[in-house]
Amino acid sequence: MVDVEDEILVRRVAAGDERALGVLYDRYSGLVYGAGNRFLGDRGLAEDLVQDVFVSIWRNADGFDPSRASFATWVYRITRNRATDLIRRRKARVRTVNGDALPEPGEPDPSGEISRGFDVASALSRLTPAHRELLVLAYFDGLSQSEISRRTDTPLGTVKSRTTAAMRTLRDLMSDPNEGPTDE
Repeated sequence: MVDVEDEILVRRVAAGDERALGVLYDRYSGLVYGAGNRFLGDRGLAEDLVQDVFVSIWRNADGFDPSRASFATWVYRITRNRATDLIRRRKARVRTVNGDALPEPGEPDPSGEISRGFDVASALSRLTPAHRELLVLAYFDGLSQSEISRRTDTPLGTVKSRTTAAMRTLRDLMSDPNEGPTDE
């Protein structure tokens, strides 16, 4: 189920598939937590935010409309709205993002940084498994191409060519979100 697109997974969540929610959680919980940490300035509140967001996804999955927004955008909006609710509920002090207060729901992310993170996660989820693994190992785990070669038991030349192809595909997906993965 790891290779299934977000939009298909959310339809499965709407049908009651807990495993599909688990896959979406694995893909997006880190981004939600990071956004919560930036918005709220508190790790405990960020953890509460992750729970609130995924409970909301579970309860409202049938309301997701892929013709209106990508799943990543939908999750980002839920995250911002829930963060705003947590701030109001707990009367927490808003930490600033690049000098600007947390935007109200419906306002753009002042830096664009947080929403770009959700876009990257969405694009990564649409890569082939081989390409996604390489990029995750390189950029999230910080491995060199030689280390990736050893860990995956893949020839170094193959790792290099796949990394180049993966980056090109990721760039294309980021510039055209309707494009699907390639088998390069």
